[in-house]
This record gives sequence, C-alpha cells and structure tokens, in this order.
Amino acid sequence: MHIKQILSSALVCLLAVSLVQGQAVSSDEIRVASQQFTPEQAGTIRVESTLVPVNVVVRDANGKPVGGLTKDDFQLFDQGKPQPITQFSIETAAPPPPTLVPTVISTPTPPVPPPPPPPRYVGMYFDDINLKPADVTFVRKAAEGFVRKNLEPYDHVGIFTSSTTVTLNFTQDQKKILDTLETIASHYKGVEFGAMPCPRMDAYQAFQIEQFQNEHSDATDLAVAQAIQCNPGMSEPDAMRLVETLAATTLSLSNQFARDSLGVLGDIIRYMAKMPGKRMLVMCSTGFFAKSDSVQKDQDKMIDAALHAGIVINTLDAKALAADWLGGDPADGPPIVISNSGLMSYADELASDERDVRNDPLSMLAQSTGGKFFHNGNDLEGDLVAIASVPDVSYTIAFAPDALKDNGVYHTLKVTLTNKKGLKISARPGYFAPAKEKAIQVERLDRMNSEVMSSDVLNGVPASVTTQIGKTATNEPVLKVAVHVNIRGFPFRKEDKFHVDRIVYVTALFDAQGKFLAGVEGIMDMRLQESTLAQLVRDGANAELSLQAPPGNYKLREVVQEVAGGRFSTINQDVHIE
Repeated sequence: MHIKQILSSALVCLLAVSLVQGQAVSSDEIRVASQQFTPEQAGTIRVESTLVPVNVVVRDANGKPVGGLTKDDFQLFDQGKPQPITQFSIETAAPPPPTLVPTVISTPTPPVPPPPPPPRYVGMYFDDINLKPADVTFVRKAAEGFVRKNLEPYDHVGIFTSSTTVTLNFTQDQKKILDTLETIASHYKGVEFGAMPCPRMDAYQAFQIEQFQNEHSDATDLAVAQAIQCNPGMSEPDAMRLVETLAATTLSLSNQFARDSLGVLGDIIRYMAKMPGKRMLVMCSTGFFAKSDSVQKDQDKMIDAALHAGIVINTLDAKALAADWLGGDPADGPPIVISNSGLMSYADELASDERDVRNDPLSMLAQSTGGKFFHNGNDLEGDLVAIASVPDVSYTIAFAPDALKDNGVYHTLKVTLTNKKGLKISARPGYFAPAKEKAIQVERLDRMNSEVMSSDVLNGVPASVTTQIGKTATNEPVLKVAVHVNIRGFPFRKEDKFHVDRIVYVTALFDAQGKFLAGVEGIMDMRLQESTLAQLVRDGANAELSLQAPPGNYKLREVVQEVAGGRFSTINQDVHIE
C-alpha cells in the first residue's frame, strides 16, 4: 500500500486544550474541534468571488447517470441570463485502471498515478424525535446496509440525532459507524399527544381547527364527536372548549418539535461547513409540521446556511408506504370510532393530508439545496443507496459572473442540455454572491493552504512545538505533538463580558522529499471570561494532538494562525518514528 494511503487510513487526531496545574477550562469558554486537512491541488475548482462551480449529474429515463457529454452539451443561466462556461471537468466514481504507455524503444513505463479523490463527508441525520420505534428499525437497517456495501474508501461518515443522544464525529472506521448506528433509538415526542385527554389530534387537524375557529369545520366536528364518544356525559360546549385547548396545545408542541429538529440541523450544517472536500447531508425523518411563521423562518435559515456552505441536503421519508389507520395509529392507543360515517371518512382524509403536510419541509430542504427527496417507497435501503452513493459519472462546470458584487445576494441557477432530450439534470438551484466577510475568509483559507505547503519560517505568533514518540494500546507507534501559544497581546474582540478570538492549528506530515502525506487541522474558539483570560495570558494556551503513522522519517510542519489579527507562525521539525 502506498504510504499516503497508509497515513490517510491510520491517521488519528486527538486535540485538547489544557491549563497548567490541571485547572480545567469550561467548554463554554473554549471549544475545540479537529478535522482532516487536505491542501488544495493546482487546478481545483471551488467557490471564489469570480468563479462559481456547479456539479451536475445527468440521468436517463431509468435513473442511470449518463457519461460521454462535453462542455458544448451544457447551457448555464445565472438569474435567467446565459453564461459562458469557463471551466469543465468530468468526475467518475472510480478512476479507470492505469495503462502502460510505450516509449520510442517500446519500453513500457507506468503513467503518473492520478491524484487521490478528495474526501467526501456524508452526514447522516436521524430525526429521532419524529421517528417512531418501527421507523427507526427500518432506517437503521437501511443505513447499516449502505455502510456495509456502498461506502467509498475516501468517505467520512458522521452520525447525528435530533435528540442529541447519539453523535459520532466524522470517521472512516466502519465498525465504529455500525456500532453507533445500533445505538440509535426512537425518542418520539409525538406520543405525548396520546397521553392527553381524548381525542388524540395531529398537528394538521389542530391547524384546521384554529384556522376556522369562528366557523363551522369538519375538523372541529370530528374532534368534538370523538371527545364526546370517549368522555360519556360531556356536553357539546365542554367538548368544544376541550377541543380548542387541545388544538392550541398540539400546535404549540408541534412547532417546538419542528424547531428542535431544525435547530440541530443548523448545528450540523455549521459543523459540516468546516469539512474539506465534498459535503452531503442525509436526513432521515417522518417529517414535521412547518406551517407557523417561526418554523418557516427557521427552515429558510437552514436552506440559506446549506447553500452558503455548499452542502446538499437529501431527505428520506421514513414513513415509506405505511398505511394510515382509521381513528389513529394503534401504537398511540385504541382507535376512536364514532357513528358518523361521513366524519370517519373525513378522518381518513385528514390522516392522508397529515402525511403530505409533514413531508413538505423534507421536500423543501432537498429541492432548495439541489438534493433529492425520497418518499412513497418501501425499499428504504435502496433509497438510501441512491441518495448517498457517488454517481458513476458527473460533471463540474464553472463560470465567472460579470461584475459580481460582494453583497451576499442570492442568484438562481439553471442548467440545461443542448439537443439532448429525455434526460434529467440534477444541479444546485442557486448560489449566494460572496459577502465582504466571506471574501476575507476565502483569502485566509488561501493563505493557510499556502503556508502549510511552504517551508518558510514565520514568527507572527509566539508559539513552540514539542514532539514525543509513544505507543498505542495495540503497541503501534504514535507521534504526540504539543503546541504552546503565548496569547499575550492577542487582539481579543469584546462581546458582552467575554473576550473572543480563534486559533487555528494545522499539523502536516511530509516525506523526506517534501511530499505532503497527511495533515490535521485543529480549531480553538475562545470566548473567555476575565479570570480565564488572565490565566491564559500568564500560562499560555496548550493544544495536544496525536498522529498515528507507520515507522519512518518525516518532516513535521506546524502552522499556527491567530484569526482576529491574521498573524501566522510556522515551525519545521524532522521526526523519526520507530
């Protein structure tokens, strides 16, 4: 196995912050995250203020990706105006096997191997507060099947739940992924409705009751009839008051559950935005009610955040083709049947409408970010494979918009084919023009990439590095790296009573010839109280990480950036791992 492949699969990073004398720092004051660092290669297409990339998948009538297309087969429109395609590339799921090229004297020489594909980060979000136990069983098995059969070598998988009871940061360890999937369980909050006084009520029926509170409506009549049915002797006025109270409570809880799901989704999007390479989020849910203004605004924020971060959200309806139950789901208790056949027929309609309404946000999240919404099917594993698998062939086209302003305005995109009929196109629906703050961030990312790949020594931040060779529990060699940063003089930004700044660490390993092998990036976000700031100014901030790599001679390069002031320090060391 090539040494770079060994490092990519064996690299382990543990990043921590500590103070002297064992004094702990609150996680509210210092938050630390780490991720794989992959330097950009020459010719990489990415979002810049003057270049907009669009990944396109073209499928035939059977859903199979179509190859063999050229730049001239595509047309691209920005805000309805045609744009010249300035860059075009074809991406395949697996590069073709290398061939031998004969020289003039017919001596076969191997070609230069293609660069490894960029990492892909697949976030799996299980909306377990909206998944019933049976739903969880199906989606968990589907996810396990995908992980066992369809993960690519460069895939990193993270697992998240809306209840936050299960979390797995991005990893390539298949066993760890499968073990984590086994722990996912239902935390369905909707069952709380079943504990309420009869009748049981879904969010859509509650919405109909509130919408027509001063008018006659079938939704109200049904609820009142069921209330009287299961509360013998209750008068119609009392039943009406019960129904109105229950409708208000149901809507309030439904809105809170929806906002909880969307809130966690926002956290995942912000986390994934820091990942290098391609990023895709798969959300498994039975949907939620999103008719209130507050939920709609939260949903729009999630879509905007995903578009800004270039994250495609794919959604999977875990309800599949499950039948609607007359009088309610038996899992919530015995059905409530009344003698009015017309109202019972209407109850069936409400159940069907409830399913459709709960699917609306799943459809919108996928459609608005260029993803897919899979529903109305019982092959959940097949649907998940279709969502998360890398297409056999895709195309990346890019254009340079004329006079694009740094104002953060959303632009609609449309990709069409010339003289190609019967084919379907999947592509991002739009992009945001960079804001001034984003342009500054891109410039800093470029600078970090440049400094990692350079050998120059900078001293903008007082920092030092010490290394130590140790052993893992399985007796494998591990390189322990400790970075000490003197934060005295940092230009902390004041927010309320806190002092705010960020330190970015990149630790990179190169071979003896200076070829990049592997790297890890650590981010330390500081939001310090006065006492903690004084402690860190006196003692410094210490970051510790471990790199697991095969025995050999390496060059270690540490790059430290103080973000607020934009200052860098770089340190080079020779390292021998036995």
